Amino acid sequence: MKKFGRTIWIGVLAGLAFLGACATHKGLTKSERAQLVKERDSIQEILKRREGAAVYGSPEVIQAFGAETRRLRHQLDSINNILGENEPK
Repeated sequence: MKKFGRTIWIGVLAGLAFLGACATHKGLTKSERAQLVKERDSIQEILKRREGAAVYGSPEVIQAFGAETRRLRHQLDSINNILGENEPK
């Protein structure tokens, strides 16, 4: 349960960073970019652990685990898109 709570907390923080990044119109500052990279790495680590995890429990637990994994993947894609659009040229 502790791992699940940490995953939720990281997801919340990443979502807030995503909203902050969406609010900027001129691109990302160095600190915002660094924060997004840190969150992206954190989400990638979580997803890597979840890939090989065996999930036991009721169908609701298994479904919740799958939904959280999909949400994290979507969030990772969003962060990658933000970072990709703001690459220095």
